[in-house]
Amino acid sequence: MNSLKMIPTMKPEVFRFTSQPRLEKPSLIVGWMKDIGDVSRGVADFLAGAAGGHSFCQIEPADFFAVGGVTVESNIATFPQSRFFHDDRSNVLLLRSDEPQARRYQFLNAVLDMAEHYKVESLYTVDGIASMIPHTSERRVFGVFNGADVRKRLQWYLPIGLSWQGPPHMSTYLLWLARQRRLQAAGLWVEVPFYLSDQQDAQAVRAAASLLGHIIGWDYDTEELDRREAEQEATLAELRQEDLEIDAKIQMLEQGESLDNDEQIELMEAIQGALRRGG
Repeated sequence: MNSLKMIPTMKPEVFRFTSQPRLEKPSLIVGWMKDIGDVSRGVADFLAGAAGGHSFCQIEPADFFAVGGVTVESNIATFPQSRFFHDDRSNVLLLRSDEPQARRYQFLNAVLDMAEHYKVESLYTVDGIASMIPHTSERRVFGVFNGADVRKRLQWYLPIGLSWQGPPHMSTYLLWLARQRRLQAAGLWVEVPFYLSDQQDAQAVRAAASLLGHIIGWDYDTEELDRREAEQEATLAELRQEDLEIDAKIQMLEQGESLDNDEQIELMEAIQGALRRGG
């Protein structure tokens, strides 16, 4: 049972607690609000809802987000948020957060402070990665690990590793910092067809949520994810029937052929437009 008397005093300038759940060495899942194919956000939204929406703490935004981080859509202002949720039944902590715009090192260490406070056993990040695959292909999930032990433990679930190239991503940075604290952490990177990179890829979200369920052992109802995946498939199938040129390009991808830049742009614009109209 939660009690305001149990609220911790750890860094009150960073954390705003409303309660403190009782958990036994939980897993922590981190979901960012913007990524390729909206995979991270899709998984975070699903888990927050499946957990009953029990938000118990937020990270104060002032030090990590600029005023310019506020977005306005349909005359509604949306402020950056970083909220922790919990599900006592599945022994899971969830961070659903915008990526910090400033003091990223301090922000990520605050996340790890929370993990240490609750004696988190394993940390997982989820992200999408653009791929030259058709939407009819199964979404593969690649693994990035912060140590040999976690790689060995998860090799059955994530047999294909991924070597990160380029500037540090927020998730890979978090994994590196977790290693400094001897916290096992893994990043799940889900393939997203390049032409769905600016939309939520319902199939990728479903694949990530399902794999996390197998790893952690929850049994959430995925009916809503199944419905969204079926709707996406139906919309894209209808588009292929209506536009033979688009269908021809997707067939090329299905046969393992590549598209030139102009063909890629045309395919992206046509499919993203159809999904927006359908949404």
